[in-house]
Amino acid sequence: MKTTPLHEIHVAFRAKLTEFAGWHMPVQYVGVLAEYEAVRTRAGLFDVSHMGRIEVVGEEAVPFLQWITTNDVNTVDILHSQYSLICNPQGGIKDDIFLYRLGQSSFLLCVNASNREKIVNWLHTQQRQRSYAVHIHDRSEELAQLAVQGPQSLAVLQHLVGQELSSLKPRRCIETTCDHIPLLISRTGYTGERGYELYMPAQHAQAVWDLLIRKGSAQGLQPAGLGARDLLRLEMGYFLYGNELTEETTPIEAGARSLVCFDKGPFVGREALCLQVQHGPSRQLVPFILLEKGVPRHGMVLYRNNQIIGQVTSGNFSPALHQGIGLGYVTPDVAQVGALFEVDVRSRRIPARVVTAPFYTRKAPPSPTSARTSDGGSPSS
Repeated sequence: MKTTPLHEIHVAFRAKLTEFAGWHMPVQYVGVLAEYEAVRTRAGLFDVSHMGRIEVVGEEAVPFLQWITTNDVNTVDILHSQYSLICNPQGGIKDDIFLYRLGQSSFLLCVNASNREKIVNWLHTQQRQRSYAVHIHDRSEELAQLAVQGPQSLAVLQHLVGQELSSLKPRRCIETTCDHIPLLISRTGYTGERGYELYMPAQHAQAVWDLLIRKGSAQGLQPAGLGARDLLRLEMGYFLYGNELTEETTPIEAGARSLVCFDKGPFVGREALCLQVQHGPSRQLVPFILLEKGVPRHGMVLYRNNQIIGQVTSGNFSPALHQGIGLGYVTPDVAQVGALFEVDVRSRRIPARVVTAPFYTRKAPPSPTSARTSDGGSPSS
């Protein structure tokens, strides 16, 4: 299995390690619920260096990315970021990504770990077929990536960089340094809390982690693993690639119509998606809660009137709601808020109701300067 530049630190912290998308990653350190609580009330530190980081530069970088992605790249200013999708010609989702514009013709794409090689190959194939004047460079091994998430994340980072960050709005980023280490800091995250993601040269990842742990101790910064991260993102209703999103799933089915800009002109998958908008999808992703005790899990079957209507894509027990929550695809007639159906949980059909996402609503901030409105989600699987 692959390891991140922080693998030795995870071992030293006695993390429980597991295989994820071919990587040996920490699923937890002291416990999923304790790490979840740290992020919701204080701050959590995640190693997300398993993600893919791909540089796209050149005079035709903008038209190339307009063709590759579903969102409108022209709306992204320098040092801003955008959540977007990459589709295949049939409209299926190859990946959900974050796109950072670092210069007029310079971009960094953050892609899912499981899709890194697929997306790198897809970018090269599309570039060759259409002869765009761009250079594509997979920088995943050169760069490391950390995430500091939680209501105290701003205070933690202020100690680290000694630079005013309170004015950094969601989905914007800055280039700065820490102990002479170059950093790209973006106000993005996957938890629903105020948060930041940090990009740095891989050889300096351990030094930055150590500084964060030391300087964040006063704010209760806690290392957090993939278990807490998955629970946090589910409470926000954020997608996980391989669950809610696949190459057989379209943005229209997933309720991600806002990430598709039909007006910008041609892009991969546009014709198929236009047809689906015109005729309507045959299934739709919905958030739901269980009305009795139980925990929904990926793959569980959904029923209505003894007929199979869909399947759970993600599910867990929500510490915020104290009940089972989940996401799943259902037939359109069951996609309205308030609709009732049943989840087959270990051969017991438990009643469920369609609700609106997010499941979790952020609590009042602990101080006027330590929290803002919820940051947007990122592809972080």
